[in-house]
Amino acid sequence: MTDPRPDLKYDSPEWTLLLQALDKHCPSHAREFVGIMHGFRCAGLRLHRGAKGYVLRPDFDPTSKWRTKEEYETDRNQWLMPWADSIVEILQALTKEVAV
Repeated sequence: MTDPRPDLKYDSPEWTLLLQALDKHCPSHAREFVGIMHGFRCAGLRLHRGAKGYVLRPDFDPTSKWRTKEEYETDRNQWLMPWADSIVEILQALTKEVAV
């Protein structure tokens, strides 16, 4: 699985790694999570590397589905928050894999 938004060059290689890891390691009962992450990336969710590792953040620009923080938070709360523990794990794994 590759990044569905290669036009977002800043973090495209990392998204490919993240989606490939999810596709490979998610158990069958968690396939919904893979689809949700893929969908959020299609909508413009970004990966940013901070001092402690990767975090997910939207950009509020024409490349993104979300125009405001509130729009993103509504979607985040509905779709991502139920998977918060899994998101933390996959971001930690990505941080280790892409060690600088």
